[in-house]
Amino acid sequence: MTAALLASVVATGCAPTAEPGGGATTVAAQGGSTAAGPSPGPWPNPSASPLDRVLRTGMRIGDDELLLSPSRDHIVDTAWFDTRTGRYHELPEDENFRSALGGGRALPFFEVRERPGADGRLITYGFASTRVSRATIAQPGYPTTTLALAPWGGDDPSTLFWAARPGRPLTAELPTDQRAVCTLYDAAGQVIARLTLAEPRFEPKGG
Repeated sequence: MTAALLASVVATGCAPTAEPGGGATTVAAQGGSTAAGPSPGPWPNPSASPLDRVLRTGMRIGDDELLLSPSRDHIVDTAWFDTRTGRYHELPEDENFRSALGGGRALPFFEVRERPGADGRLITYGFASTRVSRATIAQPGYPTTTLALAPWGGDDPSTLFWAARPGRPLTAELPTDQRAVCTLYDAAGQVIARLTLAEPRFEPKGG
């Protein structure tokens, strides 16, 4: 897959809010300078170059906003955008992102990743290998969150989604009926797939 390189820049200090539901915006890829401010510099992960596109999510920890870069082979690379300096960088805490996986047979591949945010919400993003018109996360005792959506790019029908959501993390020890569930819908409002947010448990093989 070769996605178009997008290089429009949102001026520093005018980032989207952290509330879900807005459209994605893009920032300059690979450090091109613009009238909006200084070059954001090189992408922190050099193995991800060249970038296909860089999406601003509006989800922040302090002055740092999470960026998503969908690239080849269904890899979503992440970085943070310092809204004060307009520069890319990484956060050591990114290792705290945990993942739930789904799919099989008629269902699309489906991944959701999350980590705690400073305000108590969970910074959440994921993708599915199909076109999605709406995505939600529901958990008993918390309001349902509608996630922002963006197409993967190029001819790939996959969809990215993200939101800062209230709720218990997927690492929490909870019964299945108390866990968060991410649901994907098509353009007709029909359910494409559901994923209960829990870390996969790998059973050791006997032998």
